[in-house]
Amino acid sequence: MIRVEQASFEQLPAMQQVAITSYTDTFADSNTPENLKAFLDSTYNLPQLVREFHEPGSKLYLAVDENDVVGFVRLRQSNEVISYLGENTIELQRLYVLPAAQGKSVGKLLMAQAVEYAIANKFEWIWLGVWEKNYKAQKFYERWGFERFSEHTFWMGDDPQVDWLLKKKL
Repeated sequence: MIRVEQASFEQLPAMQQVAITSYTDTFADSNTPENLKAFLDSTYNLPQLVREFHEPGSKLYLAVDENDVVGFVRLRQSNEVISYLGENTIELQRLYVLPAAQGKSVGKLLMAQAVEYAIANKFEWIWLGVWEKNYKAQKFYERWGFERFSEHTFWMGDDPQVDWLLKKKL
């Protein structure tokens, strides 16, 4: 039985492995090994994840199957989209599921937790960025009622890529 729980500090290494495994599985075929390594090394190193864990206004939830972390969602407050959506927003920064756990409603459970948290904390909008070529994720977010409202540049190593910005009114 898969459950969603708020992450503890001790679970960061397990979350880190989910991030690296799932990100590599999703994006390795579309990027150079050098750019993928540069991104993973800068984004998913343990000191960076510790900083994010303690960042004010952020929440990290894990999907756990028995004792194994199989996915996670990270929410955070940021000011990136104030000009579009105002100040009462929360970013769904990451939602990752291990390849072996996909198709088991893990993403659905994590998204439900993210939306529940956002509503309970009276945010007006939840928003996210998704790579313009990540069609599977785009379809998932569309099913949850997210709509495209802008885009920004996402750096994969030295490769500038386009992320679509999606929003959902709460």
